[in-house]
Amino acid sequence: DIRCTVLEDLEDFCQPSAPGALIKACLLCLDVVILESVSSLEDQLQAKLGGGLEVESWSNLPTGSGLGTSSILAGCVLAAIGHCIGRPLDESSVVHAVLRVEQLLTTGGGWQDQAGGLLPGAKITRSEARLPLHIRPTVIPLSPPTVDALQSQIVLVFTGRPRLAR
Repeated sequence: DIRCTVLEDLEDFCQPSAPGALIKACLLCLDVVILESVSSLEDQLQAKLGGGLEVESWSNLPTGSGLGTSSILAGCVLAAIGHCIGRPLDESSVVHAVLRVEQLLTTGGGWQDQAGGLLPGAKITRSEARLPLHIRPTVIPLSPPTVDALQSQIVLVFTGRPRLAR
């Protein structure tokens, strides 16, 4: 259980192994909390939400599994918080907000992982080789027999070797 009661509790958002770093980065990305504010955390949450915010998340995958877990979890957290604060995000906004969260976390990830995990179906994701990055996923239509064949043939393997994208 992590409880943030003062702004200083959020300052380790850029340390990927810090408790709750991903959720802290999501709160900052959505400007729910502004670290540089002269207002306290309590005052900011009271003004923006009318009170506190409880976020619960978990994953059974190990940190650094290379399976895009942080990007996918960030997308889910961003969408949930956006909904809770009355600012729902469309798919494109979630995908691009994950880019910002991953950069806040300093992991260097989030370039396309979230598109694969958050958007339905088979797809190709493209972007220009320049910043700011704009991700453009294109759905690849698959026939039911192709889907069945892929589902019976593809195996996801975790090697047991953790890594962080950098």
